[in-house]
Amino acid sequence: MQLLNPFQLDKNYQILYDRPSLNENEEDETFKVIIGEKLLILQNICPPTFGEDIPGFSVDQIELPYIANQWLINTIEDKFWKSAAQGGLPSGTYSYKEEVNGEKLALYREMNVGAKNQKGFRLTNFSRPSRIYDDDDFQDFFITDLMLLEGGLLDALKQL
Repeated sequence: MQLLNPFQLDKNYQILYDRPSLNENEEDETFKVIIGEKLLILQNICPPTFGEDIPGFSVDQIELPYIANQWLINTIEDKFWKSAAQGGLPSGTYSYKEEVNGEKLALYREMNVGAKNQKGFRLTNFSRPSRIYDDDDFQDFFITDLMLLEGGLLDALKQL
């Protein structure tokens, strides 16, 4: 697979979520959820800072098996957003790794995602190489709590 251009998608792909990012540092950033070919693809699209990934834009992209959508929702809601007493991860645990449909995935709880003091997650797929950086044999992607909750991303993922 290659980096997708969301403005020229193959008929096998469909954009299911397309909203302005709520990231304070990126006013012109757009967050997209694309499905196709048994994949769930998350993208952030913005004007280029250090060069174009597609004509006119920089793109951050992560590819996951489609079935990983449920894993992502459950890990956020049941592991990170619940206390240990409620069945969540133990206090002081900020990462969760699991193999999903043969792919090694990890979710990390982080601060300063998108902007100073903004909470969120770093999602990593260790089974797929970066589509942007030749030296990276993994894909990283950042999602803010703001995007998940106020941006409606979590609800959109639940509809898949």
